[in-house]
Amino acid sequence: MEKRDLLDELNANRVTPEEAEQIYDLYMDNLTAADPPVVEMLGFSKKEWTAHAHGAPFTVIGEWRKCGWPDRCFLCGQRIVSDDYGWFPREDEGKYGLRHIACPKVA
Repeated sequence: MEKRDLLDELNANRVTPEEAEQIYDLYMDNLTAADPPVVEMLGFSKKEWTAHAHGAPFTVIGEWRKCGWPDRCFLCGQRIVSDDYGWFPREDEGKYGLRHIACPKVA
């Protein structure tokens, strides 16, 4: 299977969100042990792949790639450095953001 950048394709409207999911499923179902990791095959960074694994839709991750990642926890308002991990992507009031895994507000 060929390498591609799924989020760039989505951001450029070359694929729809539904097509992006179908492409992801196709790769997940057909990659072999001889192929590079799916992250590499679909052009995801480690951080983007982590966000997807924790439930963020491709459209949200693509928007974050294009416009910048959230830098505040939507629960406590404290700074989140997305490159340092320690966060979950979650939907809050109809919009996705990041929250600390161990948020001080919840503790």
